[in-house]
Amino acid sequence: MNLKRSLSLATTAMLTTVGLVTVAAPAAHADEWACVYPAVCFFKGYERTGSFVDITSGWQTLTSSRNATGAWNTRHDDGALLHFTNGARLCLGPGDLNSDLRSIGTVDKIRIMDSPSC
Repeated sequence: MNLKRSLSLATTAMLTTVGLVTVAAPAAHADEWACVYPAVCFFKGYERTGSFVDITSGWQTLTSSRNATGAWNTRHDDGALLHFTNGARLCLGPGDLNSDLRSIGTVDKIRIMDSPSC
């Protein structure tokens, strides 16, 4: 693991520890984590488990990304609404990263909106 990625991962861990889990993700990580615009990607640990690009009027069910630990919205203008099995919802705005999804519950669906706010 290179120094740049190590420092970034340490920063993400520190932000998560202090409760700042939704942050703007730097574009440099898109290539490293194989998550490129205009995707919304899901991760378990540091492994990408899936990506979604379609704006839909309904929910898209997660399969391999169900119960992901993190999600990153690389889109510039569109929000991503995440649904959890406990009924909770989370809006990831353009460029947002959340590395602590399991603290909310088990993520099971996504809906990409044609709006920066969900």
